[in-house]
Amino acid sequence: MPRYPRYVCADCVALATDQHGCGVQFFNTGVLGTGCAGSYRADQSRYASNLCWINGQRCAAREARFGGIVIEVVDDE
Repeated sequence: MPRYPRYVCADCVALATDQHGCGVQFFNTGVLGTGCAGSYRADQSRYASNLCWINGQRCAAREARFGGIVIEVVDDE
């Protein structure tokens, strides 16, 4: 079974927005590829959520197991 079965490809990650359509990006906070934080692409101001929307799909960003960031589609509940 894949570790991240609902991961979003790099091309689609570039389309990530907040719920209002403003572009967001995610990055590690630690030098060893740990932690996860977000910012707005336009001005680099803090984005205080790990949720984003890509082509109308709700997604969540988090720290990947061996460093880096992984974004996966979230099931609507």
